[in-house]
Amino acid sequence: MLKIAICDDSRTDVEMLECAFDKLRQYPIEYDVYFNGEELLKYYTLHDEVYHLYIFDIEMPEINGLELAKKIRERDAKALFVFLTSYTKYVMDVFDVITFDYISKPITVEKLESVLLKAMRYLNLIKQDFVFQFRKNQFRVSCDDILYFEKKGRQAVIHTNSEIYKTNMTTEELWKQLDNKVFSHIHVSYIINIAHIKAIDGDEVVLDNEERFLIVRSHKQSLKEKHMEFMRRMV
Repeated sequence: MLKIAICDDSRTDVEMLECAFDKLRQYPIEYDVYFNGEELLKYYTLHDEVYHLYIFDIEMPEINGLELAKKIRERDAKALFVFLTSYTKYVMDVFDVITFDYISKPITVEKLESVLLKAMRYLNLIKQDFVFQFRKNQFRVSCDDILYFEKKGRQAVIHTNSEIYKTNMTTEELWKQLDNKVFSHIHVSYIINIAHIKAIDGDEVVLDNEERFLIVRSHKQSLKEKHMEFMRRMV
């Protein structure tokens, strides 16, 4: 279920959004409406409610959409923000808060559906689990936590942010559970999580944990293309 918070002081815009949502009932979506940023922040502070996606108008009294997004970003690093605007002058500003997307007014069903599908695809990628067995025990690890896979003979070593696991799986068996938009081969022995790339430095890739790996020539172009596409989906 995609949980959405809408914050817009314009009742006309809210009604347009609600009409658009009404025509998109085939998707697993639920949303709450707030008419000012203070109202949303108060609710956010008093409850454990966590939204996946926030749809904000930029120009609002008291606290505008950009300031509101920055406050929520301080508490939720993975929040996705979509801004509603009829002013192109704000297009560059929205990227200061790591914006997921923006919708230009007037709001249409097509524009909203495009953003929602993009968000659902993105969330499905980072919430997928990798399931494996080792010594008759079954394990389940979030793909979002996996830094890279390392093949050592018949074993596959799974490196995460906090643990290292081992499993007897072939490369083909690993790929059956991995999305090739998020994971990429860089070497016959290594499959890395593109979401954890800090930099591509010449012939090397640097991960969040500062580990460096050599990219073989046959995988270099593919890795760059996947990384660029992943970053495009993030903004």
